[in-house]
Formats: sequence, C-alpha cells, structure tokens
Amino acid sequence: MKRRSKIIIGISSVVVILFIGVFVSSFFGGSLNEKSEDCSSVAPGMPVAPAEEPSYGEGTPDYTGRPTGGAGDKIIGTYSLNFETLTFPETVKAVDELVAQFKGYIEYSEVYNQPSMEGKIFKYARYTIRIPKNDVSAFNTALKNTAHIISENSNLQNVTRYYNDTTARLESLEAQRKRLNELYEEADRMEDIINIESRLQDIMYQIESLKGEINYLNEAISYSTVSVYVQEVAKLTTGESIQATLSERLGKALKDSLAFFEESLVTFAIAVIYILPFLAVLSVLVFIAVKVRKKRTPAKGKEALGPSSKE
Repeated sequence: MKRRSKIIIGISSVVVILFIGVFVSSFFGGSLNEKSEDCSSVAPGMPVAPAEEPSYGEGTPDYTGRPTGGAGDKIIGTYSLNFETLTFPETVKAVDELVAQFKGYIEYSEVYNQPSMEGKIFKYARYTIRIPKNDVSAFNTALKNTAHIISENSNLQNVTRYYNDTTARLESLEAQRKRLNELYEEADRMEDIINIESRLQDIMYQIESLKGEINYLNEAISYSTVSVYVQEVAKLTTGESIQATLSERLGKALKDSLAFFEESLVTFAIAVIYILPFLAVLSVLVFIAVKVRKKRTPAKGKEALGPSSKE
C-alpha cells in the first residue's frame, strides 16, 4: 500500500509540476506578446507595410482622407489600415464587397497561415487596393466597421509642381520633334540626315518615357492606394483608458484573469493529451518494476529463514 501511495503521489506531483509549467509559460508568453503588440503597431508575423511611392513633392498628412492643396492641385493619396478580427472569413468577404461597392479594384492580395507561440494557426490577409480618390474617405470609413482597427495612417502628396514640370518638358520635346521633322524634310546631305535621325530617336525615347510617367501620375492621382492588413486573433487587443474608474479597472482585471485562467486550462489539457503516451509507457514500466521487486522479495525472505530453521 505504501508503494502504491508513493506511485500515486509521484504521478500527482508530475501532473502538478506540468500544470505549473504550462501556467507560467502561458503567463510569460502572453506578457511578451502584449509587450510586443504595444511596441509595434504591426502584429507578430504580420508583413511590414510596403514602401511608399516615390516622393514627387511635399507630403501633407491628413488622417481624414480629405484632399489638401488648392483647387486643381494634383494629389496622390496613400493609406494603410491594420485590423484584428475574430471572424476572419466574414471580414475578408466584407473587404471584397466594399471594393466592388466603391468601384475600386484589388491590385495585390495575399492570404496565409501563421503559427503562434501557443501552437495555434492564425490566418492573415494583406491587400493593396485602388479606390477612386473621391470615394476613398467613405471607403475607409466603411472599412473600419468591418473589423477591430488597431492602427491607421495616411499620406497625401501634392505633386502639382512635378506634374506641371513633366508636362512642360513633354511639350518642349514635342516642339523639338516637330522642328526636327521639318529639318529632316529639308536636309540634303547624308551627314545632316544621319544627325537628325539620331537626334529624333533620342527625343522620341524621352517623349515615350515622359508619357509613361504622366500616365502613371494620372492613375495614382485618380485612384488612391489603400493598404489593408487583417489578422485573425483569439482575443481583440483593447487598451485601458486613463479616465477608467477603479471599478472599471477591477472589472477588466477580473475578466482578463478569468480569460487567462480558461486559456491556461485549455493549454494544460492539450499538453496532457500530448504526454499521455509517455505517461502510459511510464506506468507500464513502473508496474513491471513493482511486480519484479515483489517476486524477488519473498525469495530473499526464504533464504534468510532457512539457516535459522535448521538450527
């Protein structure tokens, strides 16, 4: 009975130590995750926001989405929004529907899985969306209602000067081409014809390059770029207001404590399931060892009683 009690106590100790280890690792793991979320607006595993478009003028930040500058100015708007969601498929579907509703298009999209420290698999999505500039403010407002937003930023670049300079250069080159064509018609010497053709080729290359630049600017001005990042989470990130009362803070602490305890129990149950095969093998080995020891003990007892009986 004493040996059986010792075995039970030993197994119970292993289970208790395992639970404490899971609890402590969950606590410190959660604390590290919370710190990393506080230090960075981008969640772990989330791709870093792409580099902004080349700067053509002074950027004017405007978080309301309203165009800046005077009437007729050329404005390029870029926006970035990071979201958390508990219902990933519904959120992704809502994003697609909003893009169609506001007559935009998805320039780039990516959906992938990311394992967490707790062994869970979370889904992430990344979009580069183009929305007509007059509708981008309404689009961003509607987008914020689809999930829990954790960060956003915007940048409005006034490229009017660069656009006008590029247009003026193009007009100047077009005038030079026209004049060179007239000289080409009048040229008699082969040397002059070769020089004019060489100059025309160079000007044509510059003209095509400037036309491509203007087309790109027109597209960037007409359609604002919205970068959207969506991450699936088990619990939404919420902050505590500095105006929170003592009762509100205590209530939040109790709620977080219960949620953490529940998560620890689930993690512990999963850990136990993982080590069940090892416990089963260990139990069999202990059982065999006890049986072997019981068989040897009587034999030793008989040997000890043998000489005394003969005497």
